[in-house]
Amino acid sequence: MIGKRILVIIMLVSVTITSGCWSRKELNELAVVMALGIDTHEDGYAVSAQVLNASETGAKQNSSSMGSLPVITYTSVGKTIPDALQRMLSMAPRALYLSHLRVLIFGEELARQGVGNTMDFISRNHELRRDFFLLVAKGGRASDILEVITPFEYIPANSLFSSILISQKRWAATGKITLQMFITELKRDGSDPVLSGVQLRGSVQQGRNVENVKKIQPDTMIQHAGLAVFKRDRLVGWLDESRSKGVNYILNRVVTTVGDIECAGGGVAAYEIHRADSTTHAHLNEKGEPEFRLEMEIEANLSAVECAMKLDSPDVITDLEKRIEDRFNTNIAKHIRYVQSEYGADVFGFGEALHRQHPKVWKKYRDNWDERFRTVQIQVNANVAIRRIGSIVQPINEEVDEP
Repeated sequence: MIGKRILVIIMLVSVTITSGCWSRKELNELAVVMALGIDTHEDGYAVSAQVLNASETGAKQNSSSMGSLPVITYTSVGKTIPDALQRMLSMAPRALYLSHLRVLIFGEELARQGVGNTMDFISRNHELRRDFFLLVAKGGRASDILEVITPFEYIPANSLFSSILISQKRWAATGKITLQMFITELKRDGSDPVLSGVQLRGSVQQGRNVENVKKIQPDTMIQHAGLAVFKRDRLVGWLDESRSKGVNYILNRVVTTVGDIECAGGGVAAYEIHRADSTTHAHLNEKGEPEFRLEMEIEANLSAVECAMKLDSPDVITDLEKRIEDRFNTNIAKHIRYVQSEYGADVFGFGEALHRQHPKVWKKYRDNWDERFRTVQIQVNANVAIRRIGSIVQPINEEVDEP
């Protein structure tokens, strides 16, 4: 009985001294930031914040009573990023809330100067999660990207987020690089990071107008622009579609994509990649210098055959596999040599493989790996298997031509 009384007293005391929901945040007191853009400015940084207009998100497009858009983009300038965000409060009626950020975009000029200082704020801020995507505005400013009204998604930040997911999964020429992934690549010995790029197709002025998305073919759209190559924290160049795919193949980031190969007798056959795994092996040559062998295991399905080909013959399938293998060996090796000579940035992680497999040798090259990487020998060996040829055996044209 005494024990129960003591328990009740403890419970009553704990109720009186606890503070309840001391850290609660009411939605009607917050401005939820969906996207951030960071650009250079003569006075420090120009920061753009795409803020959710909560009063409009529940209304149907173009049918709200006030007639405003579901997002508002605020831009302010400060010596530091926190300073710029603080100055936004002179325009925003609510406190900025960063925990629901979907994308963060760097202007190209800022990226070329280096994003190390901006990453310090991003990593240090306790409100920011680590699952939003990082992008670079190719040939322009991040603020321009955040001012464009997009079709399909009523909230532009959600449109960017979704397009990154689908393009990385189906196209393989972009990258869904999160904050944690970027920081890991920056801190890891023997590798340099990449970020996915975005750019405007059309004018900024037309993209700001809501009439832009009322057309069958909008005047201004946001499109992906391959991968941005970084050396440490500085942007040093860009990779086109083919080279971006090559990087993703080596980094095991290809989910599915398509390709084509010329047939032996003319014409083209298209294939769809549905599995692509790569493994990097570091070894030492007779001089004790590091060299690498890249092993690729690829499975594909035929998706279109625009040539005369006897697909019921195993020899024909074997020949087609060999042609695709040669194509991979040639192109991947060419893409690696391009990055080596043009940028000297080890975005493939060969140095990290050397560090992992031969740690004692890595110590010798650690301090000058940037220069050593430019001349290191890398051999590519692809193994391609065609698993399916479709629901018909022979090409349609060949079946029609047969008597």
